[in-house]
Amino acid sequence: MKTFTLASSVALAATALLSLLTPTSAHMAISNPPAQAGPWTKNPSNAVHAWIGYHGKKFPCGGYKKGPVTTYKAGQVIPVRFWNFEIKDYKKFPPPKGLTQSRHGGGACEFSLSYDGGKTWKVIGQYTKTCPDIYYEWPVQIPKNVPSCTDSNKCLFAFSWTAYSTDQFYHHCANVIIKGSKDGKLPELDMTKVDMTQLHEKMDVHADGDEKSGKSTGPIAKEREQNTNGFYAYGGKGSKKGIPLGLVTINH
Repeated sequence: MKTFTLASSVALAATALLSLLTPTSAHMAISNPPAQAGPWTKNPSNAVHAWIGYHGKKFPCGGYKKGPVTTYKAGQVIPVRFWNFEIKDYKKFPPPKGLTQSRHGGGACEFSLSYDGGKTWKVIGQYTKTCPDIYYEWPVQIPKNVPSCTDSNKCLFAFSWTAYSTDQFYHHCANVIIKGSKDGKLPELDMTKVDMTQLHEKMDVHADGDEKSGKSTGPIAKEREQNTNGFYAYGGKGSKKGIPLGLVTINH
């Protein structure tokens, strides 16, 4: 008969938790800002990196509980980082070389703000072709003229992604507080939403992407500049139209 000590019980519990968090693939979520349901939260999920619709995962934000809260100021640039289950220490950047990542050929990433708990979303950043990739930072500026948002239950920063080789829509959120302008306004560009039967959105949509399965070449220089200089701010050149995301519909 086996005897279990306190230490062995703790070890077994830790092993069980790790098994629950073992990924079925190496898709991506955001680790900076620290977002909902990642391993750094009180409510981790092994599906945090999966697409909307996976085992009933809902839009917005996957339906996860509130995560860590990060405070930003209007005009601040967020160095967005991506994470997957092959990264053992999410605080270290860049991660070790040679990790697997399911980029699905890259594609179109958008970064958006919601001030009403995910009912509406306004785009503050876009990258096409090479996004996402765990080996690069993807800088996104919170526009200088956004209003303040002080309720961290309703204030959300989100990453959304439409890939090259799949017709899956990825969406991951972080709870934030934003110290903004007194008379500020959010940008006018709405988040792109596709490939979700939940919302009856347009299906079988793909992005041009870079068609690379492994590491990309990182953010395109022109897009990096647009994402950090007010291009997406209210009144900016991209605040209503953004840039072409290269989305195409494939008929099966």
